[in-house]
Amino acid sequence: MRKVKVKRLMYHHLGTNEITYGGEEYNGNLTDYNILGAIFTLGKHEWHPGMIGIYQLNDKGELQYRITVETFYQYQKSWYDLLFDNIKRILRI
Repeated sequence: MRKVKVKRLMYHHLGTNEITYGGEEYNGNLTDYNILGAIFTLGKHEWHPGMIGIYQLNDKGELQYRITVETFYQYQKSWYDLLFDNIKRILRI
């Protein structure tokens, strides 16, 4: 098994303190600022210097979500793990 680093967006709701994870995975080698800069939209998000993350505004212009980037690790089978799994499957038949 090999460990692969991936990054996802985390949406922190400021009113209820709920955390929601984004559905898209980003390469683990990208910086947090690159990922946040890719989703930043002028008028929809606010960038506060010194704070990690950006803030998403609602229709009234109030802060609704704080968006941060979190790193996660996935364990994926390597080629020899897949080979041994196939050999075991064939021998069981």
